[in-house]
Amino acid sequence: MKRTSAVQAKLDSAAGGRILVFAQILVLIAFLLGLGFILRTTGGTLFLAASLAPALAVIALVLTAGLLVNKYRRRHSLFFKEEYASGETVFRKGDSSECAYFIVSGKAEVVREENGKETVIATLSEGEYFGEMALLSDRPRNATVRAKTTLTTEVVGKENFLAMMRAVRSTRDDVAETVKQRLAQVAEKGSSR
Repeated sequence: MKRTSAVQAKLDSAAGGRILVFAQILVLIAFLLGLGFILRTTGGTLFLAASLAPALAVIALVLTAGLLVNKYRRRHSLFFKEEYASGETVFRKGDSSECAYFIVSGKAEVVREENGKETVIATLSEGEYFGEMALLSDRPRNATVRAKTTLTTEVVGKENFLAMMRAVRSTRDDVAETVKQRLAQVAEKGSSR
């Protein structure tokens, strides 16, 4: 699988949260090293506070800055290409919504899990898009999407997607119709159980 940027490989959800917690732990350790020096001034604590603590703080700063830059680029990107192998998850229910995906080639499944059972509520293919509902509602993702086949997508950031919706009436109408159809489809699948 080849991506536009290996660093962008899902830093926005759970992995991003773990990186942020790790950076906070590094800063806490740096703080404790400085506090240790203040409470017990020795050559060893001086060395740790003067050399190790700043290094930990710089590492935490770099991790946090990288994460924030990645989130900003995803949110404001016009289009960039992402490829997914068959079975690979594009995003999960509950993930933050920072972009929409336009399918260039391949197929994607929209999956909901209820009572431990997965249900495929839609299969999308070339020319279709997904991820727009969370952008419009400014809420987390409401379903999981995964590649059914090798999937190539063009990804547009939230800010540009919303600007496109405001500026181009036909896009706004098309997306509104798609959302209406998808909501009806979900309601129909829910009532057929």
